[in-house]
Amino acid sequence: MSKNIVSVKDLKKRFLEKYICKKETFGIFSGEKIGLMGINGCGKTTLLKMLYGEISPDSGNIIFRKNISVSYLPQIPNIDPEKNIYEHIYFSDHPDFRLLRAYYKSVLEMKKNSSKTNRERHQKLIKELDAKDIWKIEIKAKSFLTKMGFHDIYEKIAHLSGGQKRRIDLARVLMNQPDILLLDEPTNHLDIDTIEWFQNYLKNYYGAVLFVTHDRYFLDSVSEKIMEMEAGNIRFYQGNYSFFLKQKEMQKIDLERKETRRQAQLKKEIKWLQRGAKARTSKPKDHVDRVKELLDKSYISSERELDISFRSKRMGKTILNIKDVSKTFGNKKLINRFSHIFQKNERIGIIGPNGCGKTTLLKMITGDIDDFEGQIKVGKNTEFAYFKQQIEDFDDELRVIDYIKEVAPNIHTADGKVHSAAEMLERFLFDQKMQRSKLGILSGGEKKRLYLLRSLIFGTNFIILDEPTNDLDIRTLEILEDYLDAFEGCVIVVSHDRYFLDRTVDHLFIFENDKIRKFPGNYSDYLLVKRFQKQEKTEVKSDNNRQHRRNKGLSYKEKLTLAKVEKTIKEIEEKLKILAEKIDLEASDLTAAEFQKISDRQIELNQKLEDLETDWLKLKDKESNKN
Repeated sequence: MSKNIVSVKDLKKRFLEKYICKKETFGIFSGEKIGLMGINGCGKTTLLKMLYGEISPDSGNIIFRKNISVSYLPQIPNIDPEKNIYEHIYFSDHPDFRLLRAYYKSVLEMKKNSSKTNRERHQKLIKELDAKDIWKIEIKAKSFLTKMGFHDIYEKIAHLSGGQKRRIDLARVLMNQPDILLLDEPTNHLDIDTIEWFQNYLKNYYGAVLFVTHDRYFLDSVSEKIMEMEAGNIRFYQGNYSFFLKQKEMQKIDLERKETRRQAQLKKEIKWLQRGAKARTSKPKDHVDRVKELLDKSYISSERELDISFRSKRMGKTILNIKDVSKTFGNKKLINRFSHIFQKNERIGIIGPNGCGKTTLLKMITGDIDDFEGQIKVGKNTEFAYFKQQIEDFDDELRVIDYIKEVAPNIHTADGKVHSAAEMLERFLFDQKMQRSKLGILSGGEKKRLYLLRSLIFGTNFIILDEPTNDLDIRTLEILEDYLDAFEGCVIVVSHDRYFLDRTVDHLFIFENDKIRKFPGNYSDYLLVKRFQKQEKTEVKSDNNRQHRRNKGLSYKEKLTLAKVEKTIKEIEEKLKILAEKIDLEASDLTAAEFQKISDRQIELNQKLEDLETDWLKLKDKESNKN
């Protein structure tokens, strides 16, 4: 039975004039997987920070069970740029992590100075790591780092991009293996394959997970409960995201019925009120009060919806032609002789691992990068609206209204009308008070919504979106998807959000090494084909193996090989034993070069042993199947 590990009582928090929590009481149980939802700016990040203890509530209590550990992944990582990767992922004060930090520091010191003192200290650390079996932690760390695309544990944080820092911070959080994981947009900057791995990892994670995400497939797969924040209130819904949507739809139908009854009752009561003073005096006062209540009360939410509406421009005969384009970055070939002629209303999704060149291709198309081979011809009437992954021109001291006014004081919408910057900001859910606020106080999602407005305001016939879903709330994404559905023009989307790709594109460009493969279909279509091909290969291989085992036992030559393999395995095991004893007995007298030579020899012998054991298992399996 799940235990309550966090108790929240009468939690109250206000930011400026907006309530994050009015007076909320709830609990979090061991092993729960909770998806946290709400529009941008409602306070999701603030709630996570309060649970982590980074921000204090105005009133109320947050109480954790004894010995409960908590880790928090913020949207923007707070990392010391002077640290190496190993120092960050082994950040906690756990004794094993302190020991690993000391070991990696010792390795660096040995490279600079292999004095006897340094060698003795290094050997002492190795023995301590061996005795406590801490190497398994290092294996796990390297597994996480490989998944996140890192191979050099000594690399400085200062050398990493913003997305890489974010992934390193995620590796740190996962390494801690806490009882409670608090994750704020954990899928940002992860490629699709990594997201699918991470999704399965969290589903099987032993601890509780409270996470904010815009990725609806991820949310649907991982969550077992939904926590919704709305207007300072917190509501819980049992089940995953799909079940939450069904419950919300049922609530909406119920509220609409109540509103219909209220309107009918109100109409009846207003008729009575209009009959004159004499008739009203015959009615009790509480009846009149009930009429006033009916006038004030509405079951239908009055919250405004984001309104995306901009004029589009007619396309010419030539839209965008890419011919034999190649691009090299440093020594790496990103794109090799890629060609494509865009047709009217094409919707292209671009997928591939981090660093493969997706954003580079977009910058080549828009003219931000011009040093490449081949030709890119943009049509005379083609006008791009480019929503970049990184917002480069945000001045935190600038007011919201000025951020829009400095590029477009007046904006044309699809209905032909001209609106002021203030009016368009209202349509994008920035009221007059927020318009006077500085950009620095906006949440990450509010900044992205504002940048979306600035990217689209001039009108366009070709929209390019580079990771548009990062930090945007689900409702904003749904409205953007509807806008793209009705948009009469071409669309290119680079995204790791599988749901967004399925909703907005009908073709894919798939980056595979330096090639770009074209696929006719959305992401789910591609995944289906990929799984079918993998299954087909597995079945063919399995059939071949079974047929091979039925037809053959061990030949005379294979029997000789088996005997030789068994003999060699024994010899290698004896050599490894001798090397291990040499390290134990002579550690203090070995130079760094000698120690490195022994270490390299151990790695070489272990690899040979692993290969031989694989061969031995295959031969023994074949021998036993024949018998």
